[in-house]
Amino acid sequence: MRGLKEGFLASILALLPCSAVPAGELGGIGVLGDSYSDEYQFYSPDRMTSRNWVEILAGTRGLNFGQFSTVSRGQPRNQGYAFNWAQSDATTDDLLAAGQHTGLAAQVRSGEVSVVVIFIGGNDFIHALGSTNPATALDDVLPRAMANYRVALETILNASPQVKVVAVTVPDIRDLPMIRGAVRDRSLPPALLDRYSAALQTYNTQIRSLALIQPRVAVADFDLAAKIANRFSRDHTLIGGRRLDRIESGNDLDHLFLADQRHFGTLGQGLMAQMVVNAIDTKFAATIAPLSDRDIASFAASFSEPASNSPSFATLGANGPDAEGRLPMGAR
Repeated sequence: MRGLKEGFLASILALLPCSAVPAGELGGIGVLGDSYSDEYQFYSPDRMTSRNWVEILAGTRGLNFGQFSTVSRGQPRNQGYAFNWAQSDATTDDLLAAGQHTGLAAQVRSGEVSVVVIFIGGNDFIHALGSTNPATALDDVLPRAMANYRVALETILNASPQVKVVAVTVPDIRDLPMIRGAVRDRSLPPALLDRYSAALQTYNTQIRSLALIQPRVAVADFDLAAKIANRFSRDHTLIGGRRLDRIESGNDLDHLFLADQRHFGTLGQGLMAQMVVNAIDTKFAATIAPLSDRDIASFAASFSEPASNSPSFATLGANGPDAEGRLPMGAR
């Protein structure tokens, strides 16, 4: 309980207002990240039935993520919004290797982007957990992911003294239906997952600490929100008056996770959209209209489709089309 209180206090302190940013002058919003931020609409069969937080905020609040294109711009940008550099299945290593951070930093320097959202790290731990020696892999992945995150953040902050950053913490990967199923099947030992949970907590502590010492960084504490939700129920959650199943997965509005057992559907992504807006409004004194549960539920109703196929834990560390549902040609 003490850790929960400390995490909550850190997130509140990290959100204290600094400089005013009128909504009309907010400017472009850039994104560094992975499949949770990469536009869902380009990934069949599951994600394309829903929309993620970027698509939700562009559609409901008209936030500027750059010009939209269905034609690939080539690596590392590909399709989607011009300021959204997030790439499906990316780790922090991939983020740096592909140049997500340097590409977005150039847009910051040019004045096109004034706010950057960073949500990355979950795949580092998921891939390590799916490796041949997950216990040993963890010893390497944690310090590397932390160092990579600092490089990405510093690159963005150094691009302009005016740029603001929203840093999103990473929820515990043991809450994913795919991993919960592996525990039930006894293919993953709980003791190993305890180590991974502790490592993710260390990773998130760094994110919160960086925000505490940097007035231009706010925290959207996705991890803390998930922990609070777990205290109410690990089996279901309520969003927009709808009871969502957290154990089974499916591409309809009755399930928190899509049929791939790995990604939030539109309703869950709507909660992340709420947190991003709240972080920008609170820390940077912007005036984006808050996103209500009713707004999220109404938007989500437009993208509900029947459930699709479900992968096994064996696909956790995979990079191929089946693991990420990539379209065969020029998909993002």
